[in-house]
Amino acid sequence: MLRISTDHWLLALRTVLAVWLALFLALRLDLYQPAWAILAVMIVTLQPVMFTGGTPPIGIILGRGVARFFGTLFGAIAGLVLIALFGQQPMLYLLFAGAWLAFCMYWVMLEQDEYLGYVMMLSGYTATLVSLTAIGTGIDSIWTVALGRFSETALGIGCGVLMHLLIAPRFGSRALPEALSQFLQSAAEETHAALDTQRSRDTQDARLKTLLGHYQQFEKLRGLARLETRRLSHFIPALDRFASDSLALITAIRELETAIDYLRACEDGERWLAQLNAHAAPLLTMIAEQPAGEPLEKLTLPDFEWDVEQVSPRSRVRAELVRQRLGEVLGLLQHGRRLRHALNDPASAKVHTLPHEKRTRTTHNEHFVARFNALRVFVAFELLGLFWVHSGWHSGYLAMMLLGVFTMLFAKAPNPAAVVYQFMWGSIAAVLLGGVLLFLVLPVINGFPLLAIAIGIPVAIGTLLTPHPRWSLIGLAGAITLMTLLNLQSTYNFSPTRYINGGLASVLGTVVAMITYSLMQQRSPAERIRTLLGAYWQGVARLMREPTLPNRARLESRLYDRLGRIVALGGTDDTLREALDLHALALCVWRIRRLREELAPHRQELEAWLDDIGQRLTTRRHHSPEVWRQLSDQAREWVDRFYHDAQLSVATAGEIAMLGHLMREAPGVTLEARADDDAQAASLDRQATPPRQETPHVR
Repeated sequence: MLRISTDHWLLALRTVLAVWLALFLALRLDLYQPAWAILAVMIVTLQPVMFTGGTPPIGIILGRGVARFFGTLFGAIAGLVLIALFGQQPMLYLLFAGAWLAFCMYWVMLEQDEYLGYVMMLSGYTATLVSLTAIGTGIDSIWTVALGRFSETALGIGCGVLMHLLIAPRFGSRALPEALSQFLQSAAEETHAALDTQRSRDTQDARLKTLLGHYQQFEKLRGLARLETRRLSHFIPALDRFASDSLALITAIRELETAIDYLRACEDGERWLAQLNAHAAPLLTMIAEQPAGEPLEKLTLPDFEWDVEQVSPRSRVRAELVRQRLGEVLGLLQHGRRLRHALNDPASAKVHTLPHEKRTRTTHNEHFVARFNALRVFVAFELLGLFWVHSGWHSGYLAMMLLGVFTMLFAKAPNPAAVVYQFMWGSIAAVLLGGVLLFLVLPVINGFPLLAIAIGIPVAIGTLLTPHPRWSLIGLAGAITLMTLLNLQSTYNFSPTRYINGGLASVLGTVVAMITYSLMQQRSPAERIRTLLGAYWQGVARLMREPTLPNRARLESRLYDRLGRIVALGGTDDTLREALDLHALALCVWRIRRLREELAPHRQELEAWLDDIGQRLTTRRHHSPEVWRQLSDQAREWVDRFYHDAQLSVATAGEIAMLGHLMREAPGVTLEARADDDAQAASLDRQATPPRQETPHVR
């Protein structure tokens, strides 16, 4: 039995009241199809619930509401254009309507901004909804259909947002300062623990995963700040900048742990670690205990006081490397603490020292995924359209409509065929319930109060089902299908044949979408990881050989985007560790290339060595641990040569040493092997088993 929490009851109350208000206004204003206003309320309210499992923050409701408003506007205009140009030419209409769907799908798959992608999604299938409805009811009414779709969607959005604002609103951005505090506290504690005690690799990986979880919570709430409150509006550039710097902080901690492990391998390593710990521990403890405290001036770690004749070159290089990475970690922690303090005191003079411009981000676009999804939706739309045109089935336009909606809505789900399968059962249930409402309940009621009760009961049931992963798709599918079939403007027209045809068409559209996803399966996560790794190796190879170095912020942005996708697709602690190692490897190469002027006596030979590594990375599909160990040994030979070169600084030799340490870890080897195994297993599963049902991840 499902346990219904107070939050879910409040969610149902908001949804039902918003539906009643939208229905009342739509009937009062004599709009074209009041069910569309109800549908807008349901989607704006319930679709975010599938991600949050409860009442979503008001920022998500506002963001999706505004995105749906503009997406519906653009889609209605596109639908008008399609009918104006091809209303009398069905084959050309199918071609260009399918092309518009494919174009929007391509953009949706590439766009990383959630709300812009949502606008393009709505633009894609709203154009087909408007144009197909006009074809099904008469193209002379296209203007009425387009205007009705837009106005009633806007009405439903407004009613849904209003109820979420009036009844126990939930502001996610209020938790943003605490989320930033937790991240800073976790980062400071992890850094202190790395300096203080020696820990196993598994423990380090688990702590880094926890740190990444705190960052992801901060990143999610940061996106709500611009939508929910004006109080934090002038902090948006600083928050965006620290979102990038916090990822750099995680990588810097990972590099620091590697450098500390190698320093401890020296006989006098603990001695130099104790010196660094003595200077850094007070600040780390202060940040961990009071992350929102008054920020201090930038801490500069003092130089080591050692006798060059008595301390071995290896110890000096490794100790200096730890000192550099620790300084980078402390600088980023102090930056975060300054921002956290400013969030508590917006009038503080420290606010003026925060960044006022956003840092540009560069994404790695998976064009092969976007092209495949665009082709998939185009082929399915054209084939079903040909069947509709040549069969003469009048209600077939409803099947086309739901096909367009489902292929756009679930393209980013890991197993969209299973998602649509669950939607099919929701659609069947909605057809049966809609028939009961349309032919048994509505004809015997009189007046708006009874109509509101008749509509409110299934709306409440669907809302209470949505927060539960097992039933969420059935609830949302029932809402979409029911409002597609329930024509409230012609409630008392007894036309069972028309309704049955419409119901069959709705189920057929769902089935075709499921078959499309089953037959045209896109690349598995393992295959995508292999492609992303290949792109990463090519990028590192270019970094090793190109004479012009990219801006570090631009390089980090591209690395974070690409490796972030690898972590999301991999989903294991090993994947996170390897992604951090790969990121650190690229940054280490960037630092070495930046110091090329200091390597004057060895510059040409060293760059030839790096270029040879780049060629090895791109010519091999798999990179064995033996090859990485050979490259690591070569890096150590370089460091041994630099020990006796008085013209080179210890820091320069330290960067080469860090590169050798990272290559000794064989970055990417486990990912490559696991991706190959998973890809082979997925290929066998596709041939032998039907799609597996799983919790959806839709946009």
